[in-house]
Amino acid sequence: MEYRKIISFGKSSFVVSLPKSWVVQNKLQKGDVVYFEEDNNNLVLQPRRETTGDEEKEIVIDVDGKTTPWLTREICTAYVQNYRKIVLRGKEVKNKVKELQSLIQGMIALEIMEQTSDTIIAKDFLNMDKVSLHELVRKMDIVTRTMFKECCQIFTEDTYESLNERDRDVNRLYFLLYRAVLYNLDNPTKSMKNFSLRAVDLLKLKMTGMYLEIIADEVRRVARYVRMLKVSPAERKNIEVFLERVNDNFLQTMKSYYNKDIKLALELAEVKKNLEEELDVWEKDVAKINHLNQVINRLRRLIVGVHNVGRLVYTLI
Repeated sequence: MEYRKIISFGKSSFVVSLPKSWVVQNKLQKGDVVYFEEDNNNLVLQPRRETTGDEEKEIVIDVDGKTTPWLTREICTAYVQNYRKIVLRGKEVKNKVKELQSLIQGMIALEIMEQTSDTIIAKDFLNMDKVSLHELVRKMDIVTRTMFKECCQIFTEDTYESLNERDRDVNRLYFLLYRAVLYNLDNPTKSMKNFSLRAVDLLKLKMTGMYLEIIADEVRRVARYVRMLKVSPAERKNIEVFLERVNDNFLQTMKSYYNKDIKLALELAEVKKNLEEELDVWEKDVAKINHLNQVINRLRRLIVGVHNVGRLVYTLI
């Protein structure tokens, strides 16, 4: 923290000098205009006016000579960076129409507004000032809980296709959460005014969303390999019980998260250790049962993902 003296300037004004490091960092020069806003007893000073939310950032993406994963990364990046208009252009558009349409539909509120043989124009009309990050986290949590439930039933019901679709829902929510975090970091005054979120709160929400997305991925992968196992009814029952315990660990961890219960989060860290020790015992049978190794590896990742959410509780709250 740095202190500076208030200097009297004329009969009705006061002056405080700006730190040179801040001026240089924000590329300001003599004569530039800065923007400030009152926030109770605080003054928030910025090098420029914040974005209005109505501004339309546009990006043009050349689709020629690029693979689907490459285009996925470019479109996701543009969406997360709050480009309101995404133009896909190139000779190969007509040959990639279905995959490009699918990529656009994978983003919440991004809609195709115009399409020709060499151009697809997508726009989104979200008001980012009204997108609640806490609500997005809760939605991701709700979908992930359903995925856990379906994973636990994988021996009796083939829910894998449903799990795949729910995992895509979690991904869509995470991209919007990531975008909302970046938007609010760019607009700190709005973030405080609209949601009472500081930078550290945005960090916590971003990390929570990231871990939930990882957890959902691993639940789907666990189910993929569990359904391939050829085991006895007794072994199947053991696996089902273990999956239920991992599910319960997740539910308790999210309870500690919402209640900001540090004591519960620390207790659950010990549950992680016990679950991992049981997996160590299972590994002795890896050579005897096909796909058991993949199941164990994915369960380890899943358990760590759940633990990381709990870690946020006792490190950032």
